[in-house]
Amino acid sequence: MHWLAVAGVALVAAELGLTAYGHRYLALVLDACAAGCILAYGILSHSAPLIGVAGVLVVLILVAFWRGPKRRDRVRKELGDESRQLRDGLVRRMRARRVTRRRAAPQPSC
Repeated sequence: MHWLAVAGVALVAAELGLTAYGHRYLALVLDACAAGCILAYGILSHSAPLIGVAGVLVVLILVAFWRGPKRRDRVRKELGDESRQLRDGLVRRMRARRVTRRRAAPQPSC
């Protein structure tokens, strides 16, 4: 049971490190795992403060994802623009590579 508390604290420390380096979504995943570990330890040890800490972590996760859809739409638009540019570049290269060959026109039969 003690290993749950250690795992929760380690996951919170890793989450803070990822947040410092700008990896917000990975930090949120670690935060969810940490909340689960701390909540499990709090329930098994009958500790109300630990259950409260886990609740605060869950609320932070929900707040972070609640504000997310606007940002996700912007990311979706950016990814769409990037894929469109990639597609246009590939089409340009394929058209430049294509060589038109002149064939003899078929002779009409009389």
